[in-house]
Amino acid sequence: MLRWRLLIGIPLVALIVLFCWLDAIAPAPGLVLMPFFLVCIFFLCREIMQLLNAGGIYPRRTTIYVGVYGTVVLSWIACCNSMPYIASFERSIMDALQGETVAVGASSDASSQEQDLAINEASRAVSTARRALEGAEKALEAARDRAEERNDAISDGTSPGRGGKKQVAADVESDSIETPVEFSEGKEWKTAAYACVHILLAIAFGVLIAFVGEMLRFKLPGGHMINLSGAVFAIVYIGLLGSFMVLLRVAYGIMAVFSMALITKMCDVGAYAVGRLIGRHKMAPSLSPGKTIEGGIGGMCFAVLAAWFSTAVLFPLATGVPSKTTWIGVVVYGLSVGLAGALGDLAESLIKRDVSRKDSGVNVPGFGGFLDIFDSLLLAAPVAFGLWAFHVVV
Repeated sequence: MLRWRLLIGIPLVALIVLFCWLDAIAPAPGLVLMPFFLVCIFFLCREIMQLLNAGGIYPRRTTIYVGVYGTVVLSWIACCNSMPYIASFERSIMDALQGETVAVGASSDASSQEQDLAINEASRAVSTARRALEGAEKALEAARDRAEERNDAISDGTSPGRGGKKQVAADVESDSIETPVEFSEGKEWKTAAYACVHILLAIAFGVLIAFVGEMLRFKLPGGHMINLSGAVFAIVYIGLLGSFMVLLRVAYGIMAVFSMALITKMCDVGAYAVGRLIGRHKMAPSLSPGKTIEGGIGGMCFAVLAAWFSTAVLFPLATGVPSKTTWIGVVVYGLSVGLAGALGDLAESLIKRDVSRKDSGVNVPGFGGFLDIFDSLLLAAPVAFGLWAFHVVV
């Protein structure tokens, strides 16, 4: 097993590093990694369907493929360079719908309605302008009073408050400080948030497809609700969670995805090595008999080490600018992503044990199937995205 893992794992890691480098220099983000990821998704969908079938759940294959591929591809298209074109297309559709609504509701007194609408708009504009003028006048009066108080305080060496000239200087300095930019105003946040809206729509459309698929093949009662649940589970598990890897790549760069994968896999390697050396206490014997508490602690240490290596070495090497992540952010980044990856591994073990399967497939010798490789990444990606989005990692 270990020999196969080394023989397959080392060339696989080298291939992924090559793809990441090519994608980093590609004219559009994801141009190299996305085709590779879509091929992996094909095997992930096939393996999850095999696991569902082994558990007596038989969703429609087309439902899963359409739902998963639609979610992942739409997340990439929505937040990639085509985002302005999609926004323009959406606006044109809305304009067309609004124009059609106006055309249907038109009548012989259209001219009078337009005049009433213009009058209402003008009155609202006048009211808004009047309120703005009143607010400006109040602000000017307040500023004038404040300036007079400061001049009086400076002339006699006192101030209305208790601090005298120091207080006046503090007030002037506090007024000159600009309000910090919120995280939601960043380009990366807006890009990812725009894509998340489309992902939610894709998930909703996938659920609709799952319902339609079961409606079409309904003959007799029994089993259709279970099949429907299996289809929705596959779409969310592979499609929704996998989309966060796409969001990380497009919104925060190639190093965001690479560091997430590095932390996750280093946690796995550390848990395996430490568990084999000093592991004595079982962590989850019913789900994964080989995992130990000592191995889990070692995996967390390796994850924090990988997070430090990413922020201290990889990020400056890729961007030419030192990372601003604090040491607390590094620890949180490593522990959170490492723990999420470990839970992802246990989550897949739950699925396999429930259907009495040891591996998800046989496509990757030494590892099992594609799902055995991606299980930790699927749950770690949303956690990593959240840490990047809320500036724990910068």
